[in-house]
Amino acid sequence: MKILFVSRSFSDTKGGMQKVATELYYNLHKFADIKLVAYSGSSRILPSILFHLLICSAINLFKNNIDVIYLQDGTLAPLGLLLRVFKKPIIINVYGLDITYENKLYQFIVPRCVNQSDRVICISNETKRKCISRGISANILEIIPGGVSDEFYLVEDKVVLRHKIEDKIGISLKNKKILLSVGRLVERKGIHWFTQEVITELVKTRNDFKYLIVGEGNYRETIETIIKENNLDNYVHLLREIDDEMLKLLYNASDILVMPNIPVVGDMEGFGLVALEASSCGLPVVASDIEGIKDAVKDSENGFRVKPLDTQSFLETIIDLLNNEGKRKLFRERARRFSLAHNWENIAKKYISCFKETYNTRPK
Repeated sequence: MKILFVSRSFSDTKGGMQKVATELYYNLHKFADIKLVAYSGSSRILPSILFHLLICSAINLFKNNIDVIYLQDGTLAPLGLLLRVFKKPIIINVYGLDITYENKLYQFIVPRCVNQSDRVICISNETKRKCISRGISANILEIIPGGVSDEFYLVEDKVVLRHKIEDKIGISLKNKKILLSVGRLVERKGIHWFTQEVITELVKTRNDFKYLIVGEGNYRETIETIIKENNLDNYVHLLREIDDEMLKLLYNASDILVMPNIPVVGDMEGFGLVALEASSCGLPVVASDIEGIKDAVKDSENGFRVKPLDTQSFLETIIDLLNNEGKRKLFRERARRFSLAHNWENIAKKYISCFKETYNTRPK
């Protein structure tokens, strides 16, 4: 097949959609002829981005015998409507915020355009529900989750890994349990809530842990204020953005990954790729039982899901894991098996099957 792969998120920058775009593109190449159209300009104005992608897509469609047009996120749906003049199947990926974005004009236009595509690939069950609630036909919806590549796992001893981390961040981790959160510091990630409500309770019962937070975002100052006001400087450390090598060290040297997401109107967690990355290293995940995280974290497989905003449930689950090294070790191989079943090559095969089915069943 010849597939036109259109993306506004294809880059080396961090983020869920960026990772999906990059990994999917390279893995689809194993099974099909992929023509990439990606926006690389500096403008953040959506109409100018869509115009650029429209021109580049049209040129590709004139030059190549394309079978399927794949739009890599829901925001590109208006572009799909314009590209219908080429009479090719249109397939769109939807994640979360690209369908829930709380803007009246956006909600008036984008879901209607998404509904005009031939197939919509949702990254989770929750994303599918959000699409249906916005009038998109269930008949064109298909769920294909995010994937993971086995690039994070390290075989070195944890003590050695922790020494390397200490050298990089200048914080002693000796005889400490490590709680880790990775992601953008925005409201829905719930890291500010977790620090304020759960960490402040945890320090009342133990002092043998460090909570390391990786990421940037508009809630950084809020988290810094919570740390200062509650005298948590010895327990909670903000590491900002880090390189891939440091992320590997943290995934393999930590004891628990925490995803304390909270419900936010107009925003959602589409999937939770960080959970798969962490569990590919055998790191157990304690996460809110919310939205797309339900597809990325399975109870007793690669972690535990607890009720969002439930301080006591988070506290009890984390303390139980911290106190039970045998339980954490038991999770290592189980979590790796669960995570690697979602490897990107397998995910790409599901996309190819979807593309072929859509191509073969669309009226000619």
